[in-house]
Amino acid sequence: MTRWILSFAFAALAIFPFLSHAASMDAIDFVKKEGIMTGYPDGSFRPKHVLNRAEFVKVLVESTHGEHPPVPATLCFPDIKKSDWFAGYVCFAKEQGLVSGYSDGKFYPAREVNLAEASKMIAIAFKLSLTAVPKEAPWYEPYLKAVTATFSIPDTFTHIGQLVQREQIVEILYRIVGKATGRPHVSYDALKVGACVPLGEDLPANVDMKKVRDTWLGWYNTARAANGLAPYIYNIQLHRTAIAWSEISEKRNSMTHKRDDQTAYYDYARILQWFKDLGVTFKSVNTVTFTENIGWSPYSCTKSDCTEDVIKAIRYTFDFYMAEKNMAYRPHYNSLMNKYFKEIGVGIAIDEVKKKLYITIHYAVEPIGALPVCAV
Repeated sequence: MTRWILSFAFAALAIFPFLSHAASMDAIDFVKKEGIMTGYPDGSFRPKHVLNRAEFVKVLVESTHGEHPPVPATLCFPDIKKSDWFAGYVCFAKEQGLVSGYSDGKFYPAREVNLAEASKMIAIAFKLSLTAVPKEAPWYEPYLKAVTATFSIPDTFTHIGQLVQREQIVEILYRIVGKATGRPHVSYDALKVGACVPLGEDLPANVDMKKVRDTWLGWYNTARAANGLAPYIYNIQLHRTAIAWSEISEKRNSMTHKRDDQTAYYDYARILQWFKDLGVTFKSVNTVTFTENIGWSPYSCTKSDCTEDVIKAIRYTFDFYMAEKNMAYRPHYNSLMNKYFKEIGVGIAIDEVKKKLYITIHYAVEPIGALPVCAV
């Protein structure tokens, strides 16, 4: 029997009565009886935990190989070390064509896996039949079509950019390996166009974010008009990416441009890849594409309406940008006044415990979003 192994625990299943059909008890019973999963040392199940690339590769390699592949003498990616527990899995997966590196040649093992990426690995690992698609079709289309044709994608997935949780891969394996049929599933067409990507904004209910954004845009466009420049307009894709970076910064308790595995303070290529991972690319005009400005300020408010307090906090950042006007080094001011940039997005995250506000501004000539975004 082919052996599948996942790092889940079954000793504590009784304390998870809230599990939905994304990981129903019959799916769990199947993988348990087949002996295809082992548990976490602490006995936890962690159904909502999102799989990263290393974890997902381990699942698929062991599903077809059955044991830990040896670590090769020459490693397959520059960000994989021989001491990494996943080194053998990743290099074997590369040999089998399950994975390839990003544009910079790296693997990024800690990066979380979305459904589009997962579909490619699943289709290749299980040798699913791929159908021809138009040349202009997105890269994931043949793979996602192949996986959805097996009725194995549970309807807890609503869009192609959704991150894959542990309980969802349990259900997918049950449907493919156990030939489970008649279970709630989602089609390719529904995943592609039927739902939007959440904006991801998580601000206190006592903040009117529309007023905050309108105020910020007013400051910007007044300053641009004084220099004879066209006004900025808001773009929902840039809203989403700006919110995402502010939320990440709030969780890190650090406001910086550095993405994972980034050493330079502002690594254009790495940040561009980060946008691509979120489904956003950019039109280029005279080599100008996008840029990112960030800032933070102290913030505390316990009133019933804290909108003006947020506006006051972000004014500090705006004034800081404008103060660069007569300086030799003025990256923030230049971004604000760039004649090629037409669209922006503003994302704010608030840490009410540490009393900090984080703000990200993304500028672009023209962002191109592959995923529909829920309206502001």
